[in-house]
Amino acid sequence: MDNPNAKENPCFLRSFSIKYIRCFLENKVMKIFTFAFTLVAVIMLFSAVTQGALITIELTAEVTDVVGGIGSGEDPFEPLEGKVNVGDIITGTYTYDSSTPLTCGVYEHYSPPSGISLEVSGFEFKTDPDNVWFIVQIQNANIRSDAYTLVSENNLPLSNGVLVNNIYILLLLVDPSMEALSSHALPTTAPVLDDWPYRDVRVYGTEPQGVFYIGGEVTSAVLIPEPATLALLGLGGLALMRRRRV
Repeated sequence: MDNPNAKENPCFLRSFSIKYIRCFLENKVMKIFTFAFTLVAVIMLFSAVTQGALITIELTAEVTDVVGGIGSGEDPFEPLEGKVNVGDIITGTYTYDSSTPLTCGVYEHYSPPSGISLEVSGFEFKTDPDNVWFIVQIQNANIRSDAYTLVSENNLPLSNGVLVNNIYILLLLVDPSMEALSSHALPTTAPVLDDWPYRDVRVYGTEPQGVFYIGGEVTSAVLIPEPATLALLGLGGLALMRRRRV
C-alpha cells in the first residue's frame, strides 16, 4: 500500500533517502570492518600455529634482599646505585613454548620470544633476544619436593652502563609436600602460588665492574592469552554481533 505522505510531502522522500543512504553506508563499513578483522585474525592464528603454543605469564614480586645496591654507583661493587631497595616491586613476564621437547630433564629454548623480562626501580633485566638460552625445568616429586624452575643464562647488560658479566635471572618455586605438580610436562597455565610455599625470584651478576644480587618473593602469576586465543575470542564476538544485526 502506497504511503500518501510520500506524494504530498517532499520532505518525506528526502528523509527516506537519507535513511536509506545511511543504512547502505553502515552496511558497507561493517562489511569492510568484518573483512579486515577476519583477515587479521587469520594471520594471527597462522602465526600462532607456526610458532607453536606460546605461554606467557605475567608476574609480580616484592624485593626481600639486595646486595650491591647501597651507594652512589661510583664504587664498582655497587652497580645498582642504591636505587633498588627491600620492599620495591618487581614486575615482568616470561614466555616459553609448551611444545618444546624435554631434553636431559629440561626444556631448553634458543629463540625469541622465549625468555624473561623483569623491571624494578628503573632497571630492566631481560633475556638477550639475539642470544637466547632460556631453560624451564619441571620436577615432579624430585628429591622430596616439586620444583618449577626458570633460568635465563644470556641476558642484556645493565641499563646504566656498568659492565657486569654473567647476569643470571632465576625463578624458583618449591613445594615440599609434592602436591603442586602431577607430571613433568610443561604447564599451559600460570602456577597457582598457593600451591608453592617457597616462591623466589633472583637476579644476580658478577664482576668485572660490579657484583649485585636481588632476591624477591613472587606475589602473583597470571596467564596472558596468546594471539590465537585473542583472535578466536574476537571472531566469536564478531559472529555474535552479526547475528544480533540479523
